[in-house]
Amino acid sequence: MYFTRSNSKNTVKKTVVHQYRAIANSAVGVSPPKKPKEGWVRTIRTALGMSGSQLGERMGLSRNRISVLERKEAEGDITLNQLKELAEQLNCDLTYALVPRKPIEDIIDERAAVIASRNLDANSQNMFLEAQAINEEAKKRLFKQIKEQVIESGGRVLWKNTKE
Repeated sequence: MYFTRSNSKNTVKKTVVHQYRAIANSAVGVSPPKKPKEGWVRTIRTALGMSGSQLGERMGLSRNRISVLERKEAEGDITLNQLKELAEQLNCDLTYALVPRKPIEDIIDERAAVIASRNLDANSQNMFLEAQAINEEAKKRLFKQIKEQVIESGGRVLWKNTKE
């Protein structure tokens, strides 16, 4: 058996997707620490015994600007770059992550099931109108086939029109 250019491209693409899924799945179940009410910057600064003026001096900013940044962080309205600069001056590492609530394969499977169900409902309605209704076992088999096709088709089909 030999690989054509498109087979080779497809194999590489599947390998890359598999690697991305492994990275994303490595975060499943990780519980990040709860953000303190006043935010991490103020909490760490206070724990270090550093005043807002002192942090401002280290960053070339006023005490008032530090206060504004701390308030923005607590409210979730700070940029990652600002947070990175503050973390650096507090001798901290900034950690940023999106943590999937479940394995990526489960998310994809659930989405494919929604699409397959919609397609099956539409097909069943058309068949009913044409007096060609199918039994439950055939419906289950067709549902499984549609779902597998959606998963195999990938992102463009899987995530099209996601407003639900």
